[in-house]
Amino acid sequence: MTLQLFTKAAEAKLMQTLEDIRGRPEGWQATHFHLSNLLEPYKSEYQIKIAINLVHDLLKGFNGYIFVISDNSIIVLCYGLDAPLRSKLVFQLRYLYMDDPLAYTDTGQENPDFCTIYHLNHDWEKFAELCSRLMSAATRQQPVITEQGEQPPKEVSDIVIKKGKPDEKERILAKKELSLPALAIIERDLDHADLNRVVRRQAICAVQGSAPPRRVFEELYINIAHLRQMLRAEADFLSDRWLFKYLTYILDQRMIALLRHNPSRYLGSPISLNLNVQTLLSPSFTEFDSAIKPAAKVAVIIEVPVIDVFADMAAFITARKEVQKLGYRICLDGLSTESFTSINREKLGADLIKVQWNADRPSDLASTENRDMQAAIQATGTNRIILCRCDNKNAIKYGQGLGISLFQGRYLDGILNPNSKIEN
Repeated sequence: MTLQLFTKAAEAKLMQTLEDIRGRPEGWQATHFHLSNLLEPYKSEYQIKIAINLVHDLLKGFNGYIFVISDNSIIVLCYGLDAPLRSKLVFQLRYLYMDDPLAYTDTGQENPDFCTIYHLNHDWEKFAELCSRLMSAATRQQPVITEQGEQPPKEVSDIVIKKGKPDEKERILAKKELSLPALAIIERDLDHADLNRVVRRQAICAVQGSAPPRRVFEELYINIAHLRQMLRAEADFLSDRWLFKYLTYILDQRMIALLRHNPSRYLGSPISLNLNVQTLLSPSFTEFDSAIKPAAKVAVIIEVPVIDVFADMAAFITARKEVQKLGYRICLDGLSTESFTSINREKLGADLIKVQWNADRPSDLASTENRDMQAAIQATGTNRIILCRCDNKNAIKYGQGLGISLFQGRYLDGILNPNSKIEN
């Protein structure tokens, strides 16, 4: 079986291939990644090459084709591709372009416009119409990519998901929701804010059967909503994704400085911290590490957003190796029940994975979704998964039914601290 790549005259090759498999469409699937609709900063030749390489690496060994269309969209035509691998392909390409609204909406939801999937045994006519339109358009414009050959681009032969991201501050200002002086005020106020007032703790607990939850460690984090109130800022940190992402870099620096200067207050028991990859590679983290006793490091878990991992895989691997060598553990954060099945914990070198409970997930453990989930949990390790955002008892029962024993959420907060007036 071979996977062929076409980057020149791809539309003509696509039409020819479609004609070749006419009459035997069973088992053939096409996925059209609408990368032509990306913002200009994400449509560079280099980034398209990375996407091509990612597809080729995931699907090598399959009988299929990769067509790089003149408008920079990509069509993957493959035979016998199962649903889990197709989901993994879509997931990884989506995270490659995670900063673009084509991949994720402003609310962080997966944008359905990112790609279209065709099952040729019943979508043949629809896909054939698409191919015809692409062929017609190709005759009226010059191709963007002109490389030839059947192999993935050599200069990106390893999957290094790295892109020239626009400066976050420029992105915020470009939206015209914040002026430069307004952003400067927020930065200044953050520099002088007493973050002790907005640091929160939420327990991660082991729950066995009907026994009471047992606290294993606590996540330390900054409550963004309360921070905004304290700063009296007009901008909505939570709804403005670019502003939130930019501010997390600043807050990371403040957070580790806070812990470095108050070790007895914050590091007396096992904790986890939310830190970006950029922070882990910064001098600030080196200063933090030098102030922490070696024996205390094994009790610190660093939660890295999964979007950071796939935004720059090389940087993550470097950071992960360094911090684990120092004695810390790494937890991948921000996975949904859908994206979790596409992640290989061992290959990424993570110690733990945090998955967000989906209240809409069917409780029937025999369902296809939950069977896939259960298989992924077994492959990951049942003691390596934290089911978070557990707002009620159903979440605990669901997780336990799948074999999970570590949980986090408001339901557990209420059991551990029934009189607390602080809501996480």
